[in-house]
Amino acid sequence: VRCRTPMSMSMGERRRSVGLPCMLIWKLVCMALALAFVRMVHVPSLALPFVRLRPAASQGFPELRLLTLRRAGMYPSSLYKPSQGAAVCKGDGLSDDILRTLPANLAPMAAPVVPPRVPLETTQVFEVAAGGALSETPVRFCDLWRTGALVVVVRRPGCALSREQAKALSEAFEAVVPDPHAPGVPRLVAIVRGSVTNEEGISEVDAFREYFRGSVFVDEYLATFKALGDRQYTDGIFSLEAARWMLQRMCGTQQTKIHGNFVGGPDTALKFGGCYVFDRQGQIRYVHQEGIGGINYEAVRKALSEA
Repeated sequence: VRCRTPMSMSMGERRRSVGLPCMLIWKLVCMALALAFVRMVHVPSLALPFVRLRPAASQGFPELRLLTLRRAGMYPSSLYKPSQGAAVCKGDGLSDDILRTLPANLAPMAAPVVPPRVPLETTQVFEVAAGGALSETPVRFCDLWRTGALVVVVRRPGCALSREQAKALSEAFEAVVPDPHAPGVPRLVAIVRGSVTNEEGISEVDAFREYFRGSVFVDEYLATFKALGDRQYTDGIFSLEAARWMLQRMCGTQQTKIHGNFVGGPDTALKFGGCYVFDRQGQIRYVHQEGIGGINYEAVRKALSEA
């Protein structure tokens, strides 16, 4: 019997043998963070895709109870209005009813936040073509905002929260720019850390484009992530601003039925992104650092109309 050593394995076999333990560990980390958030938020009666939260009799924390054959989409529509244009969504889309479920004793921010700044004009990014291939010709970051731009810095293309955020921002963009191919209008751009494929050979960027209708670029040196404060998922996660961000993303994924995956691993998934609106001079008209409050879609639309 021939022994299968790592050198004799195919690339797919080696990826599966090494990636499976890492994937299991990453899933456990995500589950632990989700359960910690669930215990942090006091919700009187809240239906999520497969869980129901009710206040415990002796504590101020909710209990987690499984739903049996309960349809997704049971989130009370009165609590959240998805971003489908200015007439539907105002501000961050979170009503006073759902914001009142947040505990009053949470610290506003659990860690110091580095203010965002404009990325260097000479930062080079590479456009991602169909199939996940990168362009050989770099693009300077300043060329992205020549006519104004909404730049979405994506934490991980396969993450359900990142996909929902990109979809909501795409809809806010289209409410102001109905024809993105018209001359002189702002651009819709996404920045990702890399172009990866899953075990089936499908590009994660191609799957991400189902929710995002703009151009996608790779920032290999993470310059845009650093410009947004170089923050990690674990920075200030148990704070009021982080809870508002998580509520907005959870409500959005509940409404839109967006699903995700774990392709990319924790080293990719834990780096926070955000979004910018730049005018034609490269000045910031609106900026949001992921994990700090919800995105104000009304402010995004207003900034785009003035870009």
